[in-house]
Amino acid sequence: MDYSTFRQKVGRKIRQFRLAAGLTQEDMDTGDDGIPVRTIANIETGRSNPNLRTLYRLGKRLDVKPKEFLDV
Repeated sequence: MDYSTFRQKVGRKIRQFRLAAGLTQEDMDTGDDGIPVRTIANIETGRSNPNLRTLYRLGKRLDVKPKEFLDV
């Protein structure tokens, strides 16, 4: 699997966890640990990759271990 495909699969996995939690991208942008909507959108569509801090914040918000995002 090439890097572009990996990045897209990670983004789809994050989206699945977000939707399973019943959250919108806008919901992710609230609170002290909010992640900007644009950042979430870019990650979920595979246009950008999350850094470690963002993976940590996503995991915390979605109640998922960050390593689960990478299990593609």
